[in-house]
Amino acid sequence: MRAHLRTVIVLAAVAGMAATSQLCAAPKDEIRSTFTRFVNAQNAHDLKGIEGLLADTPDFLWIAPGHVVRKRDAALERFRELFKGTWRVDPDWTTFQVLGLDVSTMEVFVRVRTSEGAPPRDAQMNVIVVNTGRGWRVQNIFVSGA
Repeated sequence: MRAHLRTVIVLAAVAGMAATSQLCAAPKDEIRSTFTRFVNAQNAHDLKGIEGLLADTPDFLWIAPGHVVRKRDAALERFRELFKGTWRVDPDWTTFQVLGLDVSTMEVFVRVRTSEGAPPRDAQMNVIVVNTGRGWRVQNIFVSGA
């Protein structure tokens, strides 16, 4: 009887760990997909694509060297200005990491190379994404120099 109970407990624990790891993996895959779409929209200079990926929240904040942008509309205006030039962002996907802050908030860490003309700059990008009723959206962007 004890051996049977022990087996049941072990199997339940293993099943629980497997389910938890699958739940953790799914959001991270969704976050990578969202971030990939964010990068692709930037490189295509697709303002509508960017607009669909930015969280429409008063807490939106974008900090980059020389710029602090508050609110989604101001961010869209900043992207509009960047897109007039040769703006491009290229992530080093080998450095891509996702940290779960809670069930609806994740943080992306990735090294990137940005170009707004010449020469390109290496930077660390941290992006906070939140799960909304319309899927994962970018709420905060923090870019620091190399």
